[in-house]
Amino acid sequence: SCSSRLFALAMGEQEDFFISRAKRAPIWPVTIAHYPPQLKDPGERKARIQPHWDRTLFALITTSDRGDEESNGGLQILVDKETGEGVDGRAEVEGRATEWQSVVRPAGGFVVNCGEMMSRWSNGRLKHVVHRVQNPVPGHADADRISLMAYVLPDYDAVVECEHCKRDGSKPLYDKTWVGEMMNWASKLPIYNKTKQDLMRMAQGLYTRSGSQTKLGEPTDVKSLEQALQAPISILDIGPLHNGTWEEKQSLAQQPPGGSA
Repeated sequence: SCSSRLFALAMGEQEDFFISRAKRAPIWPVTIAHYPPQLKDPGERKARIQPHWDRTLFALITTSDRGDEESNGGLQILVDKETGEGVDGRAEVEGRATEWQSVVRPAGGFVVNCGEMMSRWSNGRLKHVVHRVQNPVPGHADADRISLMAYVLPDYDAVVECEHCKRDGSKPLYDKTWVGEMMNWASKLPIYNKTKQDLMRMAQGLYTRSGSQTKLGEPTDVKSLEQALQAPISILDIGPLHNGTWEEKQSLAQQPPGGSA
């Protein structure tokens, strides 16, 4: 693609650098998100999408709300207040002054968002900026939003490492890894280095060194999902709704949410 060629040239690599690593089985997931109108304010600590960054090479994003940035319900990126440079969550831990900046999509265009793989290949020159989708201003007239996101990745077994470091002697900021290892944190297959995967998860910058989260929010986290799945699940027997007596149906209908475990 044109984007892959432009990124390669920006990194000082050959034009086909990324294309040559996506010849056999590249992964290009496409997702559609619908953010429905909000009839009431969900609360200060809630967001449509919590602060995070993408693990992919880059993403192409288009939305239905161009020109509607005053609703505050669109895509926002975290930047340094003084320089305007995009930053990750470590800026909060380091005490840097940051602010959220709305992203304005050009008419008929896409927002191009770098992922962590791009940052690793460029040794941090192309940054994987923290972004979020905030809630719209309460009472906004047209507060729903549809977003189409196409994520670009190389072949599953492509090695991810700083290439120019080999030529100019620069110190790599990241350990050598590969696409599959970056994209499968929850997998227990022995081909993955779980220690390295956990370090990559923590290094997202949305966590402090001790593992506690910064004030940026609560990003999607494999570990928290695993813990949630291990929690007791309430089970409600709805059989009486089909074949029970009238009294049983009435009793079931009046039962508090959650049922009996």
